[in-house]
Amino acid sequence: MRLVRPLSALTLGAVAVAAALVPAGHTSSTFATSRVPTLTGQSSNRLLSATTGLSTSLAQPAYAGTLVGPGFAAMYPVDVAVDAQYYFVLDAGEYRVAAVNRTTGNIDCQVGGQQGSGPGQFGDARALFYDPVTAQLYVADTPHNRVEIFSFSDSACATSPSSAFTFVSQFGSKGTGDEQFSQVYGVAVDSVNGWVYAVDGAGRVERSDLAGNYISQFNAGKTLNQPRQVTVSPNGDVFVINARNHECDVFNRAGALLFTFGSQGTGDGQFTNDPRGVSISADGTLAFVTDSGGKRVEAFTLLSSGGDDTGATFAYTIASGTGAGQFVGPRGLTATSDNHLLVTDEWGFGLHELSFTSSGATRARNLFGTGPPLPGVNAPRGVQVAANGQVYIVDYWNQRIEYMNPDGTNAQSFGFRGNPSQKGAINFAWSAAIQPGTGDIFVANRESNQVEVFSPTGASILIFGTNGSANGQLHLPQGIAFAPDGTLYVDDSGNDRVETFAMSSGDTSATWLATYGKKGIGSMAPAGDLNNPTGIAVAPDGTVWVADTRNDRIQSRSPAGVWTVISTPVGTGTQLPFKAPWGVTVAPDGTIWVSDTGNHRIVSVDTAGNLVFRATALSMGIPATASDSVIYPFALAFAGDTVFLTDIWNDRVVILTTS
Repeated sequence: MRLVRPLSALTLGAVAVAAALVPAGHTSSTFATSRVPTLTGQSSNRLLSATTGLSTSLAQPAYAGTLVGPGFAAMYPVDVAVDAQYYFVLDAGEYRVAAVNRTTGNIDCQVGGQQGSGPGQFGDARALFYDPVTAQLYVADTPHNRVEIFSFSDSACATSPSSAFTFVSQFGSKGTGDEQFSQVYGVAVDSVNGWVYAVDGAGRVERSDLAGNYISQFNAGKTLNQPRQVTVSPNGDVFVINARNHECDVFNRAGALLFTFGSQGTGDGQFTNDPRGVSISADGTLAFVTDSGGKRVEAFTLLSSGGDDTGATFAYTIASGTGAGQFVGPRGLTATSDNHLLVTDEWGFGLHELSFTSSGATRARNLFGTGPPLPGVNAPRGVQVAANGQVYIVDYWNQRIEYMNPDGTNAQSFGFRGNPSQKGAINFAWSAAIQPGTGDIFVANRESNQVEVFSPTGASILIFGTNGSANGQLHLPQGIAFAPDGTLYVDDSGNDRVETFAMSSGDTSATWLATYGKKGIGSMAPAGDLNNPTGIAVAPDGTVWVADTRNDRIQSRSPAGVWTVISTPVGTGTQLPFKAPWGVTVAPDGTIWVSDTGNHRIVSVDTAGNLVFRATALSMGIPATASDSVIYPFALAFAGDTVFLTDIWNDRVVILTTS
């Protein structure tokens, strides 16, 4: 599992080197640097010659080395809260809350560091709030549909860091009922009334007491369109970021909408893309909103009458700075009682501290800000081997494609976090495919709802796809593969289907051809029904193999259009059914290799589903990380009798041999 990084590595500006299955973790002690020792001797010779030919029969794989290990940015902050001595920074990419000393700028203590759903663990959490009355911290653990509550001790953080945060309780679950959420994106506390506001991504705000006992809700199914963060004004009014409507909505304590401010655009008081964070000055006169797409913060003067806010007028823009002060991915923010503004910069990997007045803001300092090292990966997903032997890795959290020689040397990368349709932008991509002949790299750019095509060295060639469910549209694409005839197959995961495209010469355009599959839930759903398909591969005979992830099975579609389901390998004795398989690959010998992620193993079956082998970290001899002896396989790629495996939550790419 991901370990909390040693505090010795968490100094100001230090480089950290070193959607929710089971606990997983970072470890900086497993790897002295961001890659493990290079292969030597027989293993090295085997690896370097792997692309010279294909094995006719593949044996159960054995560990031969590790291509690349963990590589983290200083932090990936998405929200911030404060008390008198500390800034509490929600570091989504390392699944932790870090307490940053306001004087020194160093991290004195932290909680989390392990991806998971247990007490004190987080998924891709998106918001937090500190209640000074109770000295409790509330964290919106977004993918796990809950709010976690921690007590915090300033004195313990400085003298006994491991005891500074204490898990108190949690509330929430997935659903549409009271105290349930479809991903909780925001949380805020009304300290005067003892209320907690939690934002349900489905479009409502729920109110609870400080212990999480449900009280009421407002705006269910009405005007909120993918709401995000929330805050409470000193007068008790509730400010909610209405992201997809490109505005901030203001409600009174009874849940009545008072007014909205902001609109889509690039002018004063507008938001270029989705606004993300909101905070109110201690005197209640200013509202600050992050315009993430515009890489700026917009400030508004609040008007009030009769105890409620009545409107907001544009005050000024805090534009992106230069160098260390540049805004790259501004997210959550908070205003302190002494008129400082803290802005988290997820893709600038740091925290910006500014001082402000009613007429403007000036930069005070920039904390952290160091990007991920190269080589090094953070939650790697897709992996592919090019004809020249180079290995391409989808480095998920670092928003890039990393590629290197098959012995780990000459590591390079391309891509960056950016706006959809921005050339070169990679936004939480899941998989990549290499086009035969050209060697072009096709990336399933999940959060952009697009496919982006790059040259082998990273020049952007084409972006195609728009968000939607019509033919040729995409919603959260996750898997991608080429058929022998050059047809491109895309797992349109959010629409629970597979789409095919024909590429023009030079890959300058894509033409939709066909759509296969439809939504179906459960391992007994009819063949051809899919539920969040992830991995995809095409055999030499044109048979398409799909990892039907949330249905806990794999499926094949023959060239004649016949779907076949395999939920459990067929073999002697008791066989475990597949559990959340994320990857499926056609091996050189024609067998089907499954990344059976939920069962921490690789499974090989023949095309009829008969078991060839099942392999765990122990049986393959894969070394454990500092606190985890299992693997979390995502994808597999073959180079002769060498296999590259992305071990997602152990932040490494493992090399296996089948000879």
